[in-house]
Amino acid sequence: MRPEARFVHLSATAPPEHLRLSPVLAETVARWSADRESSAVVIRHQKPYVLLGPKDRRLPNLDAAIAWLNSQGLPVFMRIGGGSAVLLDQECLSFAVSEPCRDFTVWESNFKRMAEGVIDGLQRLGIPAEFGRAVGSYCEGPYDLVANGKKIAGIAQAIRGGFALVSGMLLIRQDPQATTRLLQEFYVRAGSDLQLNPDAVTALMHLPSMHAITADEVEASLKHGFAQHYHLVDHPLSDDELRLAESLMAERQLTA
Repeated sequence: MRPEARFVHLSATAPPEHLRLSPVLAETVARWSADRESSAVVIRHQKPYVLLGPKDRRLPNLDAAIAWLNSQGLPVFMRIGGGSAVLLDQECLSFAVSEPCRDFTVWESNFKRMAEGVIDGLQRLGIPAEFGRAVGSYCEGPYDLVANGKKIAGIAQAIRGGFALVSGMLLIRQDPQATTRLLQEFYVRAGSDLQLNPDAVTALMHLPSMHAITADEVEASLKHGFAQHYHLVDHPLSDDELRLAESLMAERQLTA
C-alpha cells in the first residue's frame, strides 16, 4: 500500500510572489514533514538563480564571484544539503521529497528510495535514467541521474531538523554548454581551480527522439512517477508557510 504524501505544485504560471520563493519551497515543506511526521512531494518551477553548496562557502574570493553572478541578473542562495554550484531556471523542473527522519545511517538508501519516482517518471517518457556519477559535471555527485552516460539531473540530500529532504532538478531544455561556462567563470572568479567538463552534462531535449519534449510532458510524467510510490494529496502552502518561506529567503540568500 502506498503511503500518503502531501503534494505541493508550483507551476510556471504561479503568481510571481510565489515563484520568487521557489529557492526555499522544498525546505519549507520539509519542515512540515518533520512537524506532521508525514511525507511530502514537491514539483516546482522557478525564475533563474544560482544555488551554492557548503564547500563553495569556503572559496577565497566568494564575495567577488557572487557580485559577478548578481551582475548577470542571478540571485545566489545557499543550499541546506550537500553539492556545489548549479543554475536553476525556466528550462529546468525541480523536485523534492521529504520525510520525517532522524537517522543519518539511512542517507544512502534515502537517495535510492525517495528519488525512485523520478526514474519511473522518466521511464514513462522513454528515457532510461539511472543513478550514477558524471565525472567532471558541475555539482558532481554519486546519486545524480544519468542517461546515455551524461548527467540529466542533479540530486542532493539534507537530514536535519527531523526531516530528510532529497531534492534535485531535471534539465529539460537548459543549454549545458552555456551553463557550464557560467559556473566555470564563477569558480575562476571565486579563486577555485575546479575544472568542469561541459560534455558530461546534457538536457532531455538532446537525448534520442526527445528534441520536442516540453516541460508540461516532463511535469506530468514526474507526477505519475511519484504517484507509483505515494498516494499524492494536493495540499498548497498555507499563509504561515508563505511567511516562513519569506524568512528562509532572507537566511539563505548570499550577498557580496
